[in-house]
Amino acid sequence: MIRMPERGRRARRRLMMMCVAGIAAGVTALGLGSASFAAAQINVPCSTGALVAAINTANSAGGRTINLAAGCHYSLTTPDNGENGLPVVTSQIVVNGNGATIDGTNSVRILEVDGPGGSLSLQNVTLTGGSASDFGGAIANLGGAVSLNHSLVTGNAAADAGGGIASATFDPSSVAKLTLNHSAVNKNEQTAGPDDENALGGGGIVNILGTVTLNHSQANGNDAEGFVGGGIASGDYFNFSSTSSVLTLNNSQVDGNTAPNAGGGGVQNLLGSATLNNSEVDGNTSLNGGGISSGSGGNAPPLVSHLTLNNSEVDGNTATTAPGEGPPIAGGGIANGGEALLNNSEVDNNTASHAAAGGISNHGRMTLNNTEVNGNSAAGTGLVGSGGGIVSAQGPPETGDTILTLNNSRVNDNHAHGDGGGIANGVPFPGMPLPGGALTLHNSQVTGNVAAHGGGIFNSGGSVTLSNTAVTGNTPDNCYPPGTIAGCTG
Repeated sequence: MIRMPERGRRARRRLMMMCVAGIAAGVTALGLGSASFAAAQINVPCSTGALVAAINTANSAGGRTINLAAGCHYSLTTPDNGENGLPVVTSQIVVNGNGATIDGTNSVRILEVDGPGGSLSLQNVTLTGGSASDFGGAIANLGGAVSLNHSLVTGNAAADAGGGIASATFDPSSVAKLTLNHSAVNKNEQTAGPDDENALGGGGIVNILGTVTLNHSQANGNDAEGFVGGGIASGDYFNFSSTSSVLTLNNSQVDGNTAPNAGGGGVQNLLGSATLNNSEVDGNTSLNGGGISSGSGGNAPPLVSHLTLNNSEVDGNTATTAPGEGPPIAGGGIANGGEALLNNSEVDNNTASHAAAGGISNHGRMTLNNTEVNGNSAAGTGLVGSGGGIVSAQGPPETGDTILTLNNSRVNDNHAHGDGGGIANGVPFPGMPLPGGALTLHNSQVTGNVAAHGGGIFNSGGSVTLSNTAVTGNTPDNCYPPGTIAGCTG
């Protein structure tokens, strides 16, 4: 369960102030018109001053294509406006980088794009060394449109959110759009820790009520010290609930990110929609939801998150939460508190280091179709180490009923130090029992799992229905308590 702390309110005010200023600038730019966009291109010599002048010219003309000097290193050492090293983009601008680098020298944010008129397309350029005391180390996109093509955003930092890129919507008529094509947002940092009331997260990218799409792209090796999203944080972090955040990964990677104080080491989806197609979220680390954390943020249904995986993998992630530091059910691979659908996917070899749910934690509604949850481990002690593969247990009252359905799926070779090597449907924590929900398995397999009790399936307070499903070869038994799950023996 992800809730917005008090510190988020001040972060909201800061970002809103930036956005209001950006909308005003964008409206002014719209008055210039965009008919001149196709006019003469601007060739920029290897000079920072010339680059500043080119963006100003493009804005004044309502848009231009800017060609950078091949291989040039443009260094920004002083701000042009606010924290930005370059003029705010308020028109349609295409930058052909020709292999050039724009370096914020750890002194300034590199670019800001303001809607509704601002549109920036970057081709074959590297953005590095950007630094912001608030949002978007390299790029702050406030209601505009940004696309990266064969480009790299690396080595940037922001204190509050979006170490690499911050993309945010506050006016529904000017939705922030960010698209990465064959590009990477790697090795960026969100630096303010959880004690800072302004800290949000999103080491690589933060998406607030906008649309973010990664096509054949990466968000790898980023770090968030705030409370959400090591690689990508996407959602309604200020509880507006009037629009939706949309994140789509197509043939992309979110690997090797960290969020030591947060949920969602790779991806954190709060009250939004996240869809992974032929993509991977591997080798990430966070407190809970080591790979992906998707939840409602304490909002009651029908306000829920939506997570969909198609032909994708969430492998080798780690949830590090320990007793007293976070939720007792961690979810080494995926933590779901909303609606989740996994098709032809895998959640393998994930670990909950000191808590329950090595592979998946579910306290929402989740369906697995032709999906495997194999080789995961819940390494906590006693009941805290329950659910090697999956824990499905009732969450707070506002989350609604907990439902887990497996169709043509496999939960094999998982290990729990507590109960439920394959699946723990509920965990009877002393003084805080979390009852199971409705668990149904059709044409599925639960084999080769190990636990203290219920090597295959452990049930506490929920219902379990098996249909043409094999629960066999688990240690020390297949189901527990004995005789409570129809169709399961031994």
